[in-house]
Amino acid sequence: MERKSERERALTTEPSRRRFLRDAVGAGASLGLGAFVPGCATESCPAPTAQSAVDTTPDGFLDVVAPALPYRQDDPAWGSDLMWDRELVIQADTELNGATKAHAESLLREFADGNSVGNEGCQLTCFAMILRLLAPDTMPAWTPKTLNQAAQDLAYYTLCGLSMTTLYADLVSEVTDGEIQLCAKEEYLSGVESWPRVFAHTSALVRAYRSLPPKKRSNFLVMLKTGTYDDTVASHYVLLHPNEAESPDDDDVEILDPAKPSDETKVAWRLSDSAQVITGDPDIAKGWADGGIQPTQIGGVWVFSRWSASHDRSLLAPLVRAWADELSKSAS
Repeated sequence: MERKSERERALTTEPSRRRFLRDAVGAGASLGLGAFVPGCATESCPAPTAQSAVDTTPDGFLDVVAPALPYRQDDPAWGSDLMWDRELVIQADTELNGATKAHAESLLREFADGNSVGNEGCQLTCFAMILRLLAPDTMPAWTPKTLNQAAQDLAYYTLCGLSMTTLYADLVSEVTDGEIQLCAKEEYLSGVESWPRVFAHTSALVRAYRSLPPKKRSNFLVMLKTGTYDDTVASHYVLLHPNEAESPDDDDVEILDPAKPSDETKVAWRLSDSAQVITGDPDIAKGWADGGIQPTQIGGVWVFSRWSASHDRSLLAPLVRAWADELSKSAS
């Protein structure tokens, strides 16, 4: 009996959506990281495995200097790249979904220069930083530009608003063949009545991460949500700085912020700095005021982790132990 090729086996065992998406971008069924990036030949962009080294100093600090992090979402290299075309979204919603024009127009905020990475891409930019830090040997290096294009090719979102995924954070797993995944998540529904305000020093998950020395947390990163629970206008996403070493009792934590102005010279950029910048937008300021959002308040925590070489477990064990300790304290 003729043995099936690796690709034939993959095509018969992989979920249909994943097979469709891989075929749609012209990637082989067994290709990994880099294969989804336009213009990146698999031979020149090998997929890093969980055994590949993360760029760290002898003390375990992640290298944020070489890649010039934080990435700024409005960087001229990608800031004008569209994530959605508002006119196409309106057309799709009215013509295909049968929605009213008013409903269609409410789906996206209107910007004079479009719904671009610069205007809408704070979460995408955070994902690009996570990939750059946890998969540093990928060539070409992940940026908001390459990740935006990969997301569009994989139908995580498209210019007309088409999406073939239910969880946006799965994009990180998709483009790394699962080498880096969202492994823990909490949301605190900021601005929603009955939910208490949560800060970095009161979140058990954030406290746990900050209690670990750099060497024990170099395999995972924490993304924070600030602003309102509603993502349409007044929410924002940042990375907790992987090398910050202050007390877990401090709430104005150091961050890598996609909204940090490119000409800003302040080295330690914090939640309060981010709040001051983004609420310079009157619509965002109104959303924060209506929701009673405070400058250092957080609305959610996402933890992304690398996986072991054998893929049998994430490398999250140090954080899980610390998180359990923090949860036991808050429960007592």
